[in-house]
Amino acid sequence: MDNTVNGIITKTTTPDAASGSQTIMSNDSLGKDDFLKLLVAQMQNQDPLNPADNKDSIAQLAQFSSLEQMNNIATSMEALNQSMTNFSQQSALTQGSALIGKWVSGIDTDGVTALEGTVEAVKWLDGDPKLQIRKADDTLVDLEMSLITLVQEQTPVTTPPVTNELIDSTSEATTATDDENAIAKTM
Repeated sequence: MDNTVNGIITKTTTPDAASGSQTIMSNDSLGKDDFLKLLVAQMQNQDPLNPADNKDSIAQLAQFSSLEQMNNIATSMEALNQSMTNFSQQSALTQGSALIGKWVSGIDTDGVTALEGTVEAVKWLDGDPKLQIRKADDTLVDLEMSLITLVQEQTPVTTPPVTNELIDSTSEATTATDDENAIAKTM
């Protein structure tokens, strides 16, 4: 039976109770332990009258050392990539959290629908940071942070249209009492 795990094909046989066979596993790729075992077996089984050349052994050890260093670099690069991904996610969430309580405007992912409202939450959804905004009709919608077009501290205030009505200022004016006039004269 062949299984593929992390790109490595492993071959296994299942134990047979009748014959008493055991499970045999083999990999199509060799690791550093396998290399060392082969090197030791090669040294033990060499012809004593015609031993292997030292240069060949040194070259093999140098190749092994180089391969091990490349594997270590690959592992380090994977860890660095994961760290940078985590940092990027945290940075995006931090930027989004700074928008909570602010009024934003943007375009939905369809590229047509305008979305605007007050940011209530930030969430990580489908690999992207999204703002959860409350629209004027009190519904909640998600807006991708990359599609924001405007940010304001508060909801924009729409001013009512100005009319040309005259205000009678004489009716609103108050008259000062005699006591107030007397105080004003003494000063």
